[in-house]
Amino acid sequence: MARPPVGRQQLLEAARDELVRGNGVMELSALTRRSGLSTGALYHHFGSKSGLLVAIYDGFYQGLRRATADSHLPADADWATRERERARRSVAYQFAEPLTPILFNRTALDPELTELEAAYIQGMIDMAADNIRQGQALGQLPEGVDPDSAAAYLIGGFRHVVAQQLRVVPRPTPDQAAERLWSLIATTLGIG
Repeated sequence: MARPPVGRQQLLEAARDELVRGNGVMELSALTRRSGLSTGALYHHFGSKSGLLVAIYDGFYQGLRRATADSHLPADADWATRERERARRSVAYQFAEPLTPILFNRTALDPELTELEAAYIQGMIDMAADNIRQGQALGQLPEGVDPDSAAAYLIGGFRHVVAQQLRVVPRPTPDQAAERLWSLIATTLGIG
């Protein structure tokens, strides 16, 4: 995979650091100080502050997709075993990613991101619904479960449970949080 140009990468890393440090707030002056680059570099690489935030969101969701890709899952396992591992990998990624609490606990960092985030979430819901249909076709999930409704419920719930688990003191381990989530997923899908 090709690395982005140095100035672009510096801005991305500095912006991520600023968002974490500022709990979701990123001032351009702090960003330029941290990156060592000018606001002109920001506009050159991203077009606007919103463009930079879009790149950060995209990086987060691309990382999540890579972490939970089918290639990381046991190919010869039944649906529940495979999806339990996907849930574990998803939680592990989100617990390790410092931006997760910011992205999951704020409506949007920028008004222009609201539509983008909705598209990411809808994409996850669509993939989950297809996955549920696959489990039903294999005879490993009950036919009475509506895949589209269950997927929307699970993806929305998953995000909120991860956000809640990240706020709990003491914070559970990723494996503990994943087991809690899997219990809810299994119950929802009738495979408890």
